[in-house]
Amino acid sequence: MADIHTPIERTLKNDIIAKNEIRRDLEKIMFLIRRLSEKLRKCKNHRDISRYNSTIKRHRKKAEQLRVELLKRNEDLEKRIRDEMKYSEKEVKEFKTQMEKETREMEEARSKLEKIKETREKSEKIEEQEEVAREMSQATRRLLRETADVKKIEKELSSEEKDKILFTQELKKIESEKLIYG
Repeated sequence: MADIHTPIERTLKNDIIAKNEIRRDLEKIMFLIRRLSEKLRKCKNHRDISRYNSTIKRHRKKAEQLRVELLKRNEDLEKRIRDEMKYSEKEVKEFKTQMEKETREMEEARSKLEKIKETREKSEKIEEQEEVAREMSQATRRLLRETADVKKIEKELSSEEKDKILFTQELKKIESEKLIYG
């Protein structure tokens, strides 16, 4: 049974967070540049004008560096997300087939347990009842084990579906960031 999130998924999510921090920093700098430009338009003092110009120039340089970094990360993330989504689709199919198998086994264990219970009720000898009780105990353990397996697989499938949604949303963000900053 695989972990809920593979190391690749965890790394990818951390890289998405880092990329979003860069985008937020870029947005803050762009906001600051707009604010300084408005002040510059209203300013009449030559000393303040040169100060605002140098500050705006410095922030534009920093914004350009962040924009280039953001675009590089977007390209890398887009490729890795698409690869992971292909892998995730295969993984989801495998989990679904495994879940079907485990569910069948769980139903078999449940029906066997029911048959044993019926046999126990019909048996009259003490030795027979003890044998049936042992079989019932084994069937109960198997049913519990199969039920636990089904629950684990359901949890993994749920996690994979959430990851798919997250990665799809991130691909949409990357496309919009390409249009805005590219």
